[in-house]
Amino acid sequence: MTRLIFLLILINTIAYGQADSVMHKTAYGTVPETYSITVTVTNIRNHKGVIRFKFYDDTTPFPDKNGFLKVVIPKSEINGNSFTRTFFGFESRNMAIALLDDENDNVKLDMGWFLPKEGHAFSDYYHAALRRPVYDDFDFVLTSDKLVTMKMKYY
Repeated sequence: MTRLIFLLILINTIAYGQADSVMHKTAYGTVPETYSITVTVTNIRNHKGVIRFKFYDDTTPFPDKNGFLKVVIPKSEINGNSFTRTFFGFESRNMAIALLDDENDNVKLDMGWFLPKEGHAFSDYYHAALRRPVYDDFDFVLTSDKLVTMKMKYY
C-alpha cells in the first residue's frame, strides 16, 4: 500500500513538473508561456509613410494576405535610419516576420517594371535573389525571447 501511494505521488509530481515547463499556473487555471520578440530594423531610406509588419506562422504562412498579426508604425516616430521595437505575448511556435516600407501609405507594395519600388525586409534574412522569398527562407522557432534583425532592401 505504501508503494502504491508513493507511486501515485511520484506520477503526479512528474506530470505537474512537465506541465510547468510550458504552462504557468494562475488563479484562473494554467496559461501557455509567452515570449517577446525584439525587432531591429536597419537601413530605412527615408521618413515618409509607415512601416507595415506582418507576422506569419504555419497556419498563415507567407505570403498569406493577412498573416496572424499586422502592426503599423508611422515613420514619423522613427529617428535616424533604424529603430528597435519589442512585441510581447507570443506562444512557442514556428513563425516568420515580413515588413514593407510603405512610403506612400497605400497598403501595398508598389512595383516598377520588374522590381519593387518600396523597401521590404524579412526576419533574420536578407533577400538577395531575384525570385520571391518563401516562408522557409525566414521562418524561426520561437522557444524563448527572441532578437530579430531586419535589414531593409531597396532596388
